Amino acid sequence: MELNERMRRILAAVIHRYITTAEPVSSSIIAEKYNLNLSPATIRHEMNLLEKYDYLGQPHTSAGRIPTDRGYRFYVDNLMKKTHLKENEKEQIIQIYRKSKEFEETMKITSQLLSKLTNNIGVVLEPYIFTNLIKHIQFIPVGNNRILVLIITDTGLVYQKLINLSGEITRSNLNYLSDFINIKLQEKDITLVNLYNILKEELNKILSFQERFNYIHNFIEDCFNFRYFNDKVYLNGRINIMKQPEFRQTNNLNYILSFIEKENILADTIRKYLTFENTQVIIGREIQQKEIQNCSLIARKYKIKGKPAGAIGILGPTRMNYPRMISIVEFISEKLGEVLSEF
Repeated sequence: MELNERMRRILAAVIHRYITTAEPVSSSIIAEKYNLNLSPATIRHEMNLLEKYDYLGQPHTSAGRIPTDRGYRFYVDNLMKKTHLKENEKEQIIQIYRKSKEFEETMKITSQLLSKLTNNIGVVLEPYIFTNLIKHIQFIPVGNNRILVLIITDTGLVYQKLINLSGEITRSNLNYLSDFINIKLQEKDITLVNLYNILKEELNKILSFQERFNYIHNFIEDCFNFRYFNDKVYLNGRINIMKQPEFRQTNNLNYILSFIEKENILADTIRKYLTFENTQVIIGREIQQKEIQNCSLIARKYKIKGKPAGAIGILGPTRMNYPRMISIVEFISEKLGEVLSEF
């Protein structure tokens, strides 16, 4: 059903009131608090229609209405007015970032900013190594059959991975392997996934007939198989979600807190919705993960030196101030990319 102008104004007013108070909204409150020039009876009739078409819902214990996922979606797509952060808020964020000198510190600061400014859970995903080109590989023996693998990407970021060897690899074999890889990296642009496949194919030709080198195959598998790389997720603001009236029921809260501790699943959930450049707003049951279907997720990619790298987002109840939340995520995404590009 196409909503007429009167229904749109009433829906926007109900959502605004519910976001502000967290209480079901009656027609008399809309008539009293919002200058719609409509009688309570007319507003009540239109609210009944909005409920019929699943834009509003009615809790069993209340005569008032609350927005549904469909109502919020229509609001975000059609009714919401874009807002911007105040200049003093922007300057405070910039000043905080200026104090950051290290990569991990910057990630933590970003999750804290998102949490503090939105009163929701702030989430930051570190740059996704598989989308970046690999520029240099270095293997450093650290003793006790362990090798520190350094992977340097085209964005200048360095990834470290500690490998426990199943057999001994001599320094000369490590040097041969690193020289082999770095020559390949100079010849063409290669991502981590490409590199893994190249090494499997080409080193198999060289080493397959020498069983004593089988442990090198295992070493390559441990180093470069993308299935063994875990996403690093920075979270802040668990206490914020605990304060929301929607989650007073222990089960709802436990589902959310349990879900966000599964960092890989959380990261995959966010990345799944970031196939486009613009900010993504995923509301309620649009989220495929059942544990957080009473939440909304707002997420956006950030760029390092002009290239998409990682992502940031906030997770909170569907009852959130969407214009402000979006403006916060977009500004912090921009500033985070600028800071990381200078490292």
